[in-house]
Amino acid sequence: MNEEPWKKYIKLGLNHHLLFPVTFESAAEHRRTIREVLAYPEFEVIDMFIPDSDEAAEEEIPLVHASGKEPVYNCPLMNGPRLNPNSPDRAIRMETVEAVIKHLRRGLDIGARKAVIASGSNPGEALIAEQTAYFVEYVAALCARVPEIELLIEPFDRSIGKNLLIGSTREAAEVVRQVRAQGYGNIGLLIDMGHIPLMNETFTQAVKDSQSYIRHVHLGSCVMSNPANPLYGDMHPPWGYEDGEHDVVELVEFLKALFASGYLGGEDRPSVTFEMRPYPGKNERESVDIFLAKLREAWRTL
Repeated sequence: MNEEPWKKYIKLGLNHHLLFPVTFESAAEHRRTIREVLAYPEFEVIDMFIPDSDEAAEEEIPLVHASGKEPVYNCPLMNGPRLNPNSPDRAIRMETVEAVIKHLRRGLDIGARKAVIASGSNPGEALIAEQTAYFVEYVAALCARVPEIELLIEPFDRSIGKNLLIGSTREAAEVVRQVRAQGYGNIGLLIDMGHIPLMNETFTQAVKDSQSYIRHVHLGSCVMSNPANPLYGDMHPPWGYEDGEHDVVELVEFLKALFASGYLGGEDRPSVTFEMRPYPGKNERESVDIFLAKLREAWRTL
């Protein structure tokens, strides 16, 4: 088998819980399906989390280590009862810190050196500046508590998707700048291809606004044009999905922006992960094969 053309440029990854969305609700399905994803030979990286289950942790931690894959830990969104990274109530922010610390410890247990975090709910235009300052405090607290892991802020949207506080790439980069100014180097950005249209940004703008802070990339899509579509908003449809924003043409444009920025094409091989649901009527393995075929098609035009 010929080596994939991207192999000398990137470490390709796969998001486990988006390929198997049932794993958000079922620790048993999480344990069952993680074995399948870890066995896929095409991938060097796995984006994943460990459920709140001692049984899942005991079973999955050695599996990840044995796979030889590089894990990137994806912390869940912190927007439940008494969970809010940008709450004006300091007690709630500190409770959220402790909740995330548990996930970061699990990340370290599986060998992760990077972990994805996000802001809390959008409080409304009048409170964005104030609560961004609270979020900076929260991120700095996490960086101080777990210096062994690099935290990656993932910017989302303030519209039809998750509607979070940090709703642009530029704002996320400014949070990174402020946290680094406090002396914490273990902070960077994750850029998600599927979030960029939801934030009303172009690929070029988002990558430029990230400056030199990009540490991980998600490849995917979103649905914006049809509110009746079951995957409307930030629901991670696959490329070429009906009403979706992205397919091979957009993938080429995004990859070119990443090369132009220097994230791709340097001495290192940075991580780039598929983060999409399966295609309707296709199983997970069949869908992964289509993801790979579309990436090959895009790469041929670079």
